[in-house]
Amino acid sequence: MPADAVVEIKSRLDIIDVIGAYVRLQKSGREYKGLCPFHGEKTPSFMVNQERQVFHCHGCNEGGDILTFVQKIERLEFREALEMLAERAGVELTRDGDGGERRDAARKRKLAIDLHGRAQAFYEHVLWNTAAGEPGRALLADRGVGEELARQFGVGFAPSGGGSGNALIRYLLTRGAAGSAAELAEAGLAHTSDRGGPPRDRFRHRLLFPIRTERGETIAFGGRALGDAIPKYLNSPATAVYDKSQAIFGIDQARAAMQSSGVAVIVEGYFDVLAAHSAGVANAVASSGTALTREQVRILSRHAHAVILCFDGDDAGRTAASRAVDVVAAENLECRICVLPEGFKDPDELVRRDSALFAHAISSAPREWQVLLDRAIGDGEGGSIDARRDAAERAVVLLARISEAAARDLYTQQAAQRLELQPSSIAQDVERVRRSGRAPQRLVVTAAAAPPVVAEEVAPGPVEPVDAWDDYIGRLAVQRPALAAELLAEQGFQPAELSNREIRQIVELALSPDAAASFPMHRLGASEQRLAARLLVRSLPELQDPDNPQPLRQALADSVIQLRAAAKHSEWRAVQRELRLARDAGRTADVEALATRLNQLATERQRIRQG
Repeated sequence: MPADAVVEIKSRLDIIDVIGAYVRLQKSGREYKGLCPFHGEKTPSFMVNQERQVFHCHGCNEGGDILTFVQKIERLEFREALEMLAERAGVELTRDGDGGERRDAARKRKLAIDLHGRAQAFYEHVLWNTAAGEPGRALLADRGVGEELARQFGVGFAPSGGGSGNALIRYLLTRGAAGSAAELAEAGLAHTSDRGGPPRDRFRHRLLFPIRTERGETIAFGGRALGDAIPKYLNSPATAVYDKSQAIFGIDQARAAMQSSGVAVIVEGYFDVLAAHSAGVANAVASSGTALTREQVRILSRHAHAVILCFDGDDAGRTAASRAVDVVAAENLECRICVLPEGFKDPDELVRRDSALFAHAISSAPREWQVLLDRAIGDGEGGSIDARRDAAERAVVLLARISEAAARDLYTQQAAQRLELQPSSIAQDVERVRRSGRAPQRLVVTAAAAPPVVAEEVAPGPVEPVDAWDDYIGRLAVQRPALAAELLAEQGFQPAELSNREIRQIVELALSPDAAASFPMHRLGASEQRLAARLLVRSLPELQDPDNPQPLRQALADSVIQLRAAAKHSEWRAVQRELRLARDAGRTADVEALATRLNQLATERQRIRQG
């Protein structure tokens, strides 16, 4: 990606247009205001400055530029936000030295997304508007899925395609969507034969569930067979746009509910997701035909602070949930496990029988370690010596998996009480297992419920006070980087002289060559971006008259003087304290040296103030 790609994107887009798509903005003097999308409020405190292309909320202290806003509102990584805005601005992103390769990859990605979008529309049309879609409609009716819900998720049906099995291929090629069947195969929508046979659709006679990105782009399909066809589920292969370890079914539909609740509910199957949404659990997603991965949890962490695992009630589902607990823990999210009532094999079956009972099971899901400990102890509680010993061994292996010392200690005490053992005995065995590095065993039995804890979103902390002179230099540096560099050079000023760490980082960036055209806010951390936005939206009176630079030059010189004098005063006070300690300890030589240094500092501070 060229160094000026960010500058080019920002020059083509207006922050008012971008933020206005998410927030209702009203003109207020030289700025625009609206209700902050990052915290609840009734009186607008969210301000957008069109001139400086930044936003700042006076209520929660969030702030930044157009990239910051898209990253936060869409819960994207920097590169993803950049690509999203680049597409909107019509800017092609490449990296230095590999432009041709990246352009080809970008072309393939764009084509694959376009082809999948067209394929989804085709399959949905077949399902609802043709006789060929009747088997798919019958399956949905049998599973209690209505047309409105199915259309919400874009469910479709892949026809058999006749003897040649190429209904989708013919549909896309005759409309010029692709140049050849090979391109469709590369996108994961067709098969080509190595023995010279005709190409065939990848999905035939299957109910199809589109797998989409967070922004709703179809990138793959999960196909459910009808009858006894093998395999029962067939997923898209890895392509330029689809990696199953990073794909999450239903995330586009669940994103808003996850963000508002702070919780993501993870189920196993496509029908489980649809059933959960029909029961009002709109924050449900599935891991798209693979065991839960860290990449998937990392994506969910953009939208939620906690996860509820609601897997099938059989041994395989319980084992999968136990494994997923470690994956969630590795990403530092709160985790709970929904325990299905006895007699129900999966969320879909429970919803069809009693949707309210399913919603209750989700809302009352216990903490993950409580469920796993209940399963580990099993019938050992109140049992024979052998039963208690076996339960203790299972509990020890489980407890060794808990990384948080406090949580491990609490569950150790509980296990000891339930098994009538001393906590210290179990704790010793737990530490032995942890030191041995033995791979933890994962156990499967039954569990009881516990009250839920609602996850809370962590808001930006309060703004730390900034000295007036640091503030002035920071404001000039971000608003007029080139001018600040010129005037500060006249003073022989270095950013290291600033007392506030965040202001220092901001000014260092503003004075770098990268800031010649505009301030590169995207290179700052979240906290520094908020502060930089605050500095940008507060105007400097001395900048109002560009024909008379003297007031600005004088104000900046005064700020530098105040800053340097304050630094000398701080050093003077530190030496004074050290001098007092040296006198009390009778260190005569140190007293003389410190007294001399104290006089030097007083003289230097006076000289600074006199200019």
